[in-house]
Amino acid sequence: MQLDELERLYNEQAYTEAITKLEIYLQDYPQEARGWHLLGLSQLENARATDNPDLVSAMYEAAYDAFTQVLTIDASHAQARLHRAYLGANIMTEKGDEAISDCDVLITNGDEDITTKALLYRFQVWVLKEETEKALADMHRSLQIYESLYAEDLPQLNVARFQCYTRIGDVYYHTENRPAALEYYKQAFDCTVYNNRLMSTIWFALEMADYDFAANMLQILISTGENSREEMLRLLKHIQQLLAEGVRHAMLAREYCKGTTEFWHEFYGEDDDEGTLEQILVGKNFVSQYPDEAYFYHYTATAFFNIGSYQEAFPWYEKSMAIKPYPFSIVRWYYTAYKVTGHFPTAWPDIDHPVPYDWYAAGVIFTEIIQLENDSQLKQAATPLKRFLYKKAFDLYHAYWYENKGNSYAGHPHHFAMCCNNYGIALYEAGIFVEAAHIHTIGYNMSPFWEQLESRADAYHNMGKLAEAIADRRNILENYTDVLPLMYYVSIHERMIDDLCTLERHAEALDLYEKILNEYNEWIVRDMEELEVYDRDTIIYNIDRIKTGRAFIRSNSDNDLPERILALESHLTDKPDDSDAYFNLMYLYFDNGQYEHCIGAINNRISIGGIRQLPVISQMKIYYFRGKAALKLKRYKAAIADMQQTLEIMASGDAADNSPNYRFGVYAFMAEAYLGEQEYDQCLAYGIQCVNIYAGNNWAWDAEASAIRYTMALAFEAKEDFSSCKKLIDLIVVNDPGYQPAVEKKRQLKGGGLFSFFRKKK
Repeated sequence: MQLDELERLYNEQAYTEAITKLEIYLQDYPQEARGWHLLGLSQLENARATDNPDLVSAMYEAAYDAFTQVLTIDASHAQARLHRAYLGANIMTEKGDEAISDCDVLITNGDEDITTKALLYRFQVWVLKEETEKALADMHRSLQIYESLYAEDLPQLNVARFQCYTRIGDVYYHTENRPAALEYYKQAFDCTVYNNRLMSTIWFALEMADYDFAANMLQILISTGENSREEMLRLLKHIQQLLAEGVRHAMLAREYCKGTTEFWHEFYGEDDDEGTLEQILVGKNFVSQYPDEAYFYHYTATAFFNIGSYQEAFPWYEKSMAIKPYPFSIVRWYYTAYKVTGHFPTAWPDIDHPVPYDWYAAGVIFTEIIQLENDSQLKQAATPLKRFLYKKAFDLYHAYWYENKGNSYAGHPHHFAMCCNNYGIALYEAGIFVEAAHIHTIGYNMSPFWEQLESRADAYHNMGKLAEAIADRRNILENYTDVLPLMYYVSIHERMIDDLCTLERHAEALDLYEKILNEYNEWIVRDMEELEVYDRDTIIYNIDRIKTGRAFIRSNSDNDLPERILALESHLTDKPDDSDAYFNLMYLYFDNGQYEHCIGAINNRISIGGIRQLPVISQMKIYYFRGKAALKLKRYKAAIADMQQTLEIMASGDAADNSPNYRFGVYAFMAEAYLGEQEYDQCLAYGIQCVNIYAGNNWAWDAEASAIRYTMALAFEAKEDFSSCKKLIDLIVVNDPGYQPAVEKKRQLKGGGLFSFFRKKK
């Protein structure tokens, strides 16, 4: 077996098989350095994945020996030396001296990345040997190299700085130089505020009475949510005790108050009324102690806000805003002003606040507040502030990750991704679809999660990029089903089927349709019983829409249309009140020439579901199709009435509902109906409007242009305006020689028929 194949086994994590086959291979090729290196790597990974201590030790020994064999063959093999140094520094500490020798060689290598790793391993050995000065020197040298190595990558540089400063701080801490340790921990925090040492470091800072540092860390701890409630509660209770014992520190008190909002019942009890009164007293007490700190006015106001006492909350928010607006103060002040005055303020403060998470969280808070309102106009009026808040957060995050600017308060990648998702949704709600999709892409690349894909798919759908929307949703179904709520699992199928049909990818749509209905019967019905009522109802609604959507999934069957009709009729035997099914049957019956059934389906749709709650375009279609069906049945008065109703509904819509294409279709059928009703002047009037639409939009001649002029020619014929009739017929034949009704009419004109009386007069 060749080495490439053995390397493939390693890359596929088949370490045991790779080891067995490498040992055989190396018996035949003992001087193959690449083979020994691959064996060492496989042993190393196998050891990391093994729980048995005796086996682990033997595997590490085997890995060390394999790397030694590589260096015996090729002393310049940097990776083998680096792995051997790692083992000597971290696993096999009895080989510390050998690790130092390996690191000495590597440090002269000239490769900055290898040098920093060698310095780290040597640092670890110096620490074990209690060679403090040498250990510190290696970390300071690493810092200098990182400044060069990551000069164009601020997030990576700050992570490297954090690691170096933390290690230096740990050396000072363990050598009892606690003030020096604290200073380096502070530098480490500034480089990476979101880190795994926050809880232990904040206790150290409190012990050292550095309350500025403790307050800064507490602010971050509250937003990460990465510590247990017990740990956080123990910390907050300790700070509460410090404040009660006389520690006066505005920042620490402020962050303590923020923390109590996350543990409200633990601090204020289960009785909401009594707890609110106590929070107000706490807020007022801190206001008296720190009258220049805006947050305590906000804290007091929020106690009133949470019980809906907006009149009492408003002056406190006004005072907070006057001193220093915080993002979370802006949103509650803005909403409280609306509740008190009946309208939103004309503007809000555009402040500089360096913590992007606070802007993002303010946007989330405001979104949740506005969602409780039922007034759609109110929600629409609130969207500009949502976009402002999320954009403020996004700009800070983006500058840090993409522009090498800012500070590590923007350094949490998942927070950035969540901000992108919410900002993208806010843009989507405003109809800014292209930018929304772009923002979602940035967020997904930063920290992938299914909600980001679903939000981007919505944006793509509304941009008309249906293939992209389908691809995103297929990605969700293929990679995120373990975390995807069942309600979304079903709705994603429904949306994909709809887009696949629009793209006429009917085979894929039918496969997905059959898959989800089979799954619904096999396990979804069972699993959804454990869900809340809203989720169950939503799943049933989406399944019903999938079933009614069968109307638009074409197949290659010769009996395709009757099959689709039967599918919907069968669904209606189970759900006779499903108005959407009747709406979709309207199309199928018309296409199948079942015009009476078409009218019946429409009448059922109107009587069961009404139409006022439908979008304007759907209301138009109901009367439009009923009018077309009546026209096919030669019920001209009924057709005219429905087409007139269609025009009235169009007039109530927007520009899209009144598009020239829609108007042409209605006018053309009106002309045909008036022709049948023998009201020829009305027929011609609507025909002229159709012709004017073609001219006004500079449309090319097509079959519809021929058809409307043919209808007009018949009207002229009936009015005995034979000259106008002949001109229109000639015009059609010239522009559309294949239009058979006009060709036949022209033949009649030449052979007698219409104009034969002229020849008789001659």
